[in-house]
Amino acid sequence: MAGTDQVIFVAYGVAVLVGIILAVALFLSTRSRGPVDVKALAHFERTWLVIVVAILVCLLAATIWFTPYGQSTPSNAQIVQVDARQFYWRITPTRVRVDVPVAFVTRSEDVNHGFGIFRGHTFIAQIQVVPGHVSTLFHTFRRPGTYTVLCLEFCGVDHHGMVSSFEVTR
Repeated sequence: MAGTDQVIFVAYGVAVLVGIILAVALFLSTRSRGPVDVKALAHFERTWLVIVVAILVCLLAATIWFTPYGQSTPSNAQIVQVDARQFYWRITPTRVRVDVPVAFVTRSEDVNHGFGIFRGHTFIAQIQVVPGHVSTLFHTFRRPGTYTVLCLEFCGVDHHGMVSSFEVTR
């Protein structure tokens, strides 16, 4: 796992662990069948709300810096035009250089598509391709090889066949 992936994995792992501990504590605290104290219950609910909001704010703070939005095209970027159509990708050019930023400029002429890039079984990047809009995905490839493009948004009966590839070279 890369550094960013590891930080996100750990942040969500901690959140899940805290959630499990809190759920067990809640379960154990509600096992008695005594009379209901409405004031204590209201205080308990406010406390839980604060805890949940604090967890969500912590997750946001831990992961917001890794969102790729708001980037502009670097001056040395390789521009790759991607046209999506049921049920194929037209990628021009099909060869890019390693360690040089790539701007995938995507368009769809028919329905929504999900432009997903994989290296083997490893997910690399993804962007939604919406009809009537130009969407741009920026990525810098660090390893040469053949990368596969899959449609990640169900787009019709031959969606599974919407596969393409491109090469990353030195």
